[in-house]
Amino acid sequence: MKKVFFMAIAVCGLMMASCGTKTQNAEATSDSTAVEATDSAAQLSADGQKTVESFTTQLEKSLTGKDLTSTISTLANAETIYKNLVEAGKLEEAKAYGSALQALINEKAETIKTVASGNTTILSLVQSIQNLPTSAATTAEQAKAAVTSDVTNLASSSIAQGETTVATAEAAAEAVKNAPTTVANAAKAAAVATANNAKTAAENTANAAVTSVQNKANEQVNKASNKVNEKVTNAQNKAANKITDTQNKANKAVNDAANKALKGIGL
Repeated sequence: MKKVFFMAIAVCGLMMASCGTKTQNAEATSDSTAVEATDSAAQLSADGQKTVESFTTQLEKSLTGKDLTSTISTLANAETIYKNLVEAGKLEEAKAYGSALQALINEKAETIKTVASGNTTILSLVQSIQNLPTSAATTAEQAKAAVTSDVTNLASSSIAQGETTVATAEAAAEAVKNAPTTVANAAKAAAVATANNAKTAAENTANAAVTSVQNKANEQVNKASNKVNEKVTNAQNKAANKITDTQNKANKAVNDAANKALKGIGL
C-alpha cells in the first residue's frame, strides 16, 4: 500500500511539473509576441500614426461620398508622404508608414473597387501603394524610386514640397481642397473614359441584340425557304415520275400494237 501511495504522489508531482512547464512556455510565447508587436508598433511614430488616422478619415469620407476627385487627391497625398519621409532620412519610419497605408488600402479594397468602377487613376494609385517597398532589406534608393512623379504631381502643394505629417482629419481635408488642377483633370478624364466605356458597352449590347434578332429572322426565313424548296422539289419529282410513267405506258402501247400488227401478217 505504501508503495502504491508513493507512486501516486510521484505521478502527481510529474503532472504538476509538466503543467508548470507548459504555463511557463505559454507565458514566454505570450511575452515574445507582445514584444514583437510592441517593437513593430514602435517603428511608427506618434506623428505617423496621426497621419495615417487623418488619411483614414478623409478616405472614408471620400469613398462614402463617391467623390472621385477627393479620392484621387487623398491617395496621392498619402503616398507622397512616404517619399517625403524617405527623403527626410526617415527610412524606417517610411517603411512602417507604408505598411500602415497598405493595411488601410486592403481594408477598404472592396469599397475602393466599387467607387473607382474602372477609374484607371484610382486603380493605379491603389496598386502603387500596395507595391510600396516595406521590407527590412529596402534601401533608401528603392523607396524613393517607388513613388513616381505621376503620383507627386497629384499631391497638394504643401505635401509635394516635403510635408511629412498631416496631424488632423481637418488638415487632410484641407489638403484635398488645395489639390492641383492635375487632380481635377485626372478625375474628369477618368469620368469621360467611364462614360465612354458605358456608352460602348450599351452600344455593344444593342448591337448584340440586333444581331440576335437578325439571326433569328434569317433562321426563320431559311426554314421557310427550305420548306418551299422541299415542296417544289417534291412536286418536280412527282411530275417527272408521272411523265416517266406516261412515257413508259405509251411505249408499251406502241410495242403492243406493233407486235399485234406483226402477228396479223404472219411475221
